[in-house]
Amino acid sequence: MTDDDDRSGMVSALERGFTVLECFAASRRALGNREVAQLTGIPRPTVSRLIATLVALGQLRPAMEGEKYELASGVVRLAQAFLGAIDVRQFARPHVAALSEATGASAFLGVRDGDDMLVIEGARSRSAALLMGADIGTRMALATSALGRAWLAGVDASTRNAIVARWRARAADLAMVGRALDKALSDAQKRGYAVSLGEWHPNINAIAVPISTASGEVISLNCGSPAFLVPSHKLIKDVVPELVRAAQAIARDIGGLSGTALIDASSTPPHRAPGATDTVAPARKRPNARIKATT
Repeated sequence: MTDDDDRSGMVSALERGFTVLECFAASRRALGNREVAQLTGIPRPTVSRLIATLVALGQLRPAMEGEKYELASGVVRLAQAFLGAIDVRQFARPHVAALSEATGASAFLGVRDGDDMLVIEGARSRSAALLMGADIGTRMALATSALGRAWLAGVDASTRNAIVARWRARAADLAMVGRALDKALSDAQKRGYAVSLGEWHPNINAIAVPISTASGEVISLNCGSPAFLVPSHKLIKDVVPELVRAAQAIARDIGGLSGTALIDASSTPPHRAPGATDTVAPARKRPNARIKATT
């Protein structure tokens, strides 16, 4: 087959072009043809042609280092077009920033992308002594991150069970779908928020709340910090109330649900459990928030 052959509806040359771009994105440094060929398994002559094409299209550019290349402004335009289509960011941004300042921690909004959560909005407290090493574009594992666990708790049971069943079917994933995940999801469904204490990253503690848009798509809002700055007891006592309030505010602005209200709605006919912390968002004259997420 040639680069232009159609394989199961896919164009090989286009697929390889995106593989090269993903290689640069993952490496976060300038790369030469030989390095790209080694990292991707694509023959070096083909890599050379692909890179030349991507340079001509403005997706790559020559680096200061001789005979190497780096990502160019073309990929930024694509990213901006994607992010610009996610209306929920506009409504969430002030609440994410306020949450970060109120807690002195980092706050992130994420959508599901495959087996990860993709951060699409974030804020860091100006008073924070030490920051989490995450930003817009960071991926956090569904199974171990607070963002991912909140998302799993917020979606309907059939979606959640299908994802976990797929993980269990792959031997390599058994470690991440054991009792720890089962307990984390059970707790999240009872409390309305999910917790990850050093499980996504050994030095990071975080909590997250699921939020749905008016159309029913689920996203997650989290707040996290280095564990030595925000130990688990402080996370629950001080951060949870601020996180719940921020999630409620976002849900009201986009006409959705958050936390306990969302989890109840996704599992049983809507009801309010005694003492539940979250509220159903009142109707507002708002445009339906759009969001692009893999489900």
